[in-house]
Order: sequence, then C-alpha cells, then structure tokens
Amino acid sequence: MEAGEIATIQELAEAVGLAERHVSRQLRLAYLAPEVLKRLTCGCEASAVSLYDLCFLAGDAWGEQVRRASEE
Repeated sequence: MEAGEIATIQELAEAVGLAERHVSRQLRLAYLAPEVLKRLTCGCEASAVSLYDLCFLAGDAWGEQVRRASEE
C-alpha cells in the first residue's frame, strides 16, 4: 500500500487471499506504540493481552497503550 501498488484494503485482501475484515484488523497493529511492541516481542515479560485486544488497543494514544497493555 505504501508503494502505491495497492490502493485499498480490499485489493490488499484479495492479493494475499484473506478476508478484508481480517486484513483491516491486522493493519491496526501497525499503530501500536513502540514500547508495547518491544514488550511483546522481546519476551521480557509475559503478556495476557490477546491479538484481538491489541487491535482495539492500537486506536489509543501510545501512552495509554503502554498503560493498558501493562494492566492486562
């Protein structure tokens, strides 16, 4: 999408063979705070946050994401 080769989420979903709704939900993860991603990927601490929860968390401001991800 960034390169301009794919203009819509629907086109992206078709290109990768996934449902548009699934692709839309996964794209939200691009808006997670770097600190949240670091905690999840470095394995430094266990997290009970589900992928489903992270998709909704991504809509919050980064500071709020970090706070909420730490609570769960």
